[in-house]
Amino acid sequence: MSNYDKDFLDLLAAWHENKTLSTPRKKELLERLEQDEALRLELAREIEMAGLTRAAQAGEPRWLELEEKLGTQKEISQDFESAVMKKLQTKTPESGSKSILSFPNLAWLGIAAALIFAFLNLSNQEPLEQGVAKLIRLEGVAKPMDKERVMQKGQEFSIEEGLVEMAFRETGVHLIGTGPLNMTLLGNDRIFLNEGEIKLVVPPQGIGFVVDTLDRKFVDLGTSFVVQASKEGTKVLVLEGEIAVGGRNDKPSQFMSKGSTADFDRNGSVNLRSRGPSGVPELSLPSMTPTENSLTGKIYGIKNGIFPVTADKEKIKKRAIVRNFVPLVRSGFKNQARFKNFVQGRPLRFTGIAGTYDNFPLRTSLAPYSVESGWLAWYSGKVKAPKTGRYRFWGYADNNLLVAIDRKPVFEGSRYDSHFQNELKVPRKNHPFLPCLNARAGFASGKWFDVGDESVRIDLLFGETSMTMTSGILLVEYQEDSYEKTYWGQPKWPLFLTEFPQEKQLAELDVLRIHMEEKIKGSFSVSQDSIWQVASDS
Repeated sequence: MSNYDKDFLDLLAAWHENKTLSTPRKKELLERLEQDEALRLELAREIEMAGLTRAAQAGEPRWLELEEKLGTQKEISQDFESAVMKKLQTKTPESGSKSILSFPNLAWLGIAAALIFAFLNLSNQEPLEQGVAKLIRLEGVAKPMDKERVMQKGQEFSIEEGLVEMAFRETGVHLIGTGPLNMTLLGNDRIFLNEGEIKLVVPPQGIGFVVDTLDRKFVDLGTSFVVQASKEGTKVLVLEGEIAVGGRNDKPSQFMSKGSTADFDRNGSVNLRSRGPSGVPELSLPSMTPTENSLTGKIYGIKNGIFPVTADKEKIKKRAIVRNFVPLVRSGFKNQARFKNFVQGRPLRFTGIAGTYDNFPLRTSLAPYSVESGWLAWYSGKVKAPKTGRYRFWGYADNNLLVAIDRKPVFEGSRYDSHFQNELKVPRKNHPFLPCLNARAGFASGKWFDVGDESVRIDLLFGETSMTMTSGILLVEYQEDSYEKTYWGQPKWPLFLTEFPQEKQLAELDVLRIHMEEKIKGSFSVSQDSIWQVASDS
């Protein structure tokens, strides 16, 4: 089937327990199902991608329960669940990448049983009134729309312009879409996107949620992702986790993981891109000469020859320079015993953390050093907050980012495999629905801390675990301020700065902000009122 037809969509609705189908319609669908082998195969693939993927992670698989009710256990393998999950995790020898199970002939028995059970069990029941999703926010005019803002199974939702935010009741899936948008809610765990752009955040109970377009189907495996459908085709971006991508043909399904993007056109061609260089602008390095009003720092690397060169990723991670900084942080930034193994670049002038830093070590004269072991910049000094009150930091870095106030860590926004995150255990909260640069796992936020009239000491560590591809951003929020939001709902917290940028840097930051807003739905702001001034006694 190259496209959806009404019977196919109604059959999917039956699988998702749509209770509004009439008895004659159910009979009609079953008759076609018995006669149309192509339709059976396509439906098998759909349920493999949607129902079984999610059910295989549940305590009691749904299809086994149906088999027991219908007495079909002797005809279907008792180890069917294990076979599905084994295939889901298998790598094909040819491609080295995961692929979804091709449905065996016996699977049709289970599917037919499920459908028959759904038809027989639901024919005399009225549709539930609570619906499948509830509107949280609507900016624009949508038709049709009921007074209680509750969306029912099979209901089409359209909006010419504006924004819609909704939550699915049973799965907890959170959806944000922008107009022009046209989609149909097929159930608690499935939608058909005809046109528009949506972003989904899927909690554990929503794993298996499916987004269908005319070109592909996308099955969540625990993730956050963006899907865009238009007349030209479909685009998808995985912000966090992993999705399974299935086609309307006999080609094997594919997995996409965090940072991957793909374009699917109506002619069947695919442009699948795994994560590589972010495309995020790298800011030009401003004059590095510190002044009395500058927060200063140094860039550090491991001396060549300290560790033998290796291709073992685990050994590389253990030898990363950041691990040598853990004792320094634990000692309140006093224990510098391991600095004898370091080389230093020229003094740094802090100009904020935003963008990529792929060439940062070379541009700051950190040479020669062990590129395999990464690099780390350490800024330190005394700063005065723009206002007294409560603050917290937001941001993310690939790989390492840590901020301490008065020698105590208040924010850690490093990647999951950073020694800062795994060994220091600094309190943090993750926000995967707020993507950040090429590290699309999203922002982290730190704990609130109080600042009075006096200046405070700040220590800021930022860098790369291995090699040179690095990116990061560091923002700061004042508790009593309100901030403009992007249309995705992210507040535009200001960059943490100790000096207001000069005209050239402001222009580059504006390019970076536009890139974030248009490409990955992030943002930030630059505010004169949010500058933390360097104290004269620093």
